[in-house]
Order: sequence, then structure tokens, then C-alpha cells
Amino acid sequence: MHEYRLTPNPPFSFELTASLLSPGASDHIDVFDGKRYTRLLELDSRMRLALVSSLGSEQRPELIITLMNGSENDERPISRVLNRMLGMDFDLAPFYEMCRSDQQLYGLSRDHYGLKPVQRLRPFEALALAIAGGGQGKHYLPATLSSIAEAHSYNVAYAGHTFCSFPNPTTLSENKLEELARGPVDKTQARRLSGLAKRITGGELDFKSLRRRPTDELLTLFESIDGVGEVGAQLTVLCGYGRLDCFPIADPALCGWVSRNVHDSDKVNAGKVAAWAEQWGDRRGLVALYIYSELLKAGEL
Repeated sequence: MHEYRLTPNPPFSFELTASLLSPGASDHIDVFDGKRYTRLLELDSRMRLALVSSLGSEQRPELIITLMNGSENDERPISRVLNRMLGMDFDLAPFYEMCRSDQQLYGLSRDHYGLKPVQRLRPFEALALAIAGGGQGKHYLPATLSSIAEAHSYNVAYAGHTFCSFPNPTTLSENKLEELARGPVDKTQARRLSGLAKRITGGELDFKSLRRRPTDELLTLFESIDGVGEVGAQLTVLCGYGRLDCFPIADPALCGWVSRNVHDSDKVNAGKVAAWAEQWGDRRGLVALYIYSELLKAGEL
């Protein structure tokens, strides 16, 4: 076991930020119990069980990282990954200054003070969760592939809980569909996940080279993948690649919140929602994450 500390750029709310990465304490991949975020991280073909908890405050944040099967040599790569996933170095000051010009945004920024932009470990995870969420009738954020992970992924038992690595493309492409179809993942989702995985293992999808593509091209490509859809593509660009210029305008939950709280209407006008979002420029994706955090708090996702 190895333990060390990280100091995020303030303000930083560990609770709010980690909540956007985890479906909850009962999950087996991204586990957040309100105090500690736990994740099995696959780095360079090695698995490290990382436990992350907060010792500081929003203005004086400090995280303690416990690697249950790691060493000092793992500090740099693990820190780099956690920094990206939890947005620890992101400077919120310009965003909060912008929020002062809008009553609704100002309220969000106060209620969710310190929320940083989250990002999945890999873009593949975002696409897989988009497929899972669509098939399970869930939003992307609370969607999970725990049932597949428990059966086929690397797992570690600790403190009475089983932690699993996120199912990788090789796992999904090599197993038969009936072996992947484990509730709540049905055969249709299994087929779509397997199809996505085979495109990756076959070299058709190279996420590293896709980083250089413009946002519009990524959206078109991801939307064409079976089971991902328009909302899933937008959320993958936002949470898989960290493109904060992407506001998931196709998401009914997001548009509903804007319509109710900005336009005082239960009827969604997509044009008005898009115009409101576009005024926030390359920070509109961060606006979306703050709205998602509010929706999660209200139990509306």
C-alpha cells in the first residue's frame, strides 16, 4: 500500500465532482459513497486500486490518494489520470466571473461551488455508457456496465466490496453475446457493445488520433455508431474528450431544465435553448455539467 497527497486548484468540491463520475456506492466500477471515490485503474496493462478521499475544504482542497497495490513509482501516472478525470487543475475563476451576468447561472455556480469538469478515463468508456444508458432507459450519468465487469473484468475485493475494472474492448469483442447479456444489459446492448469493441480492436476507431478532429466531426462520427445516438455522441465529446465547447443540446433533461428555469416554460423550444447555451462560448459544456449536477441533486436523472 502507498499513500500520498494531491492539492487541486481551488475552489474544488470533491463530493460534487466525484458524484458526476459514479452511479453510486453500489456500483462496482466507479464507486463513490459520499466520502471516498474508488476506481480500479488500468495503466500500461497494470491494475491499480486507487482510493481517493478529501481532507481539505473547497478553498483549501487536499486529496489523499491510497494505492492499495501500488508504490511511489505509480504516483506520477496515477496523478495524471486523476487530474484529468476530476479536473483538478482547471481554473474556475473565469467561469464564475461569467456566471455573474446571468441569474440562473449565478445560482448554479453558488449551489455547486467547486464543481470541476469531469472526464472519463478513456473516450471508449463514454461511448459504452451511452450505449448502456440508451438500452437501459437511463441517462448516461447513472448508466453502468457493472454486470459485465463483475463477470469478465479484472476485479479486487476490498473492505467487503468488489471493485472491477471497466470492461475493455478486448473483453467485449472476444466474449459471446449471451455471455455479455447480463441484466440490466440485454442482447441488443450486448450486440452494440461488441460491435463497437470490434471496430476498436480492428483498428477502425483510433481514439488517440481522433483527439485532433474538430468537435463537429467527432459528433458526426460518434452519432453514426449503433446505439450511441445524438445525445450519446454529444456526451462522449463532452465527457470523453473534455470538449467544453459542447453543450448536449439533444438531451431532453438538459433542455427541460433550461426551458423551465431560464424561459419559465414547460415546453421546450430547442432554438431558444441553443441560443441561450451558445452565448457561453467555449464554456457552455461546463454550464451543462453544472445543470447535470443540479438534476442529479434533484433526483431527475
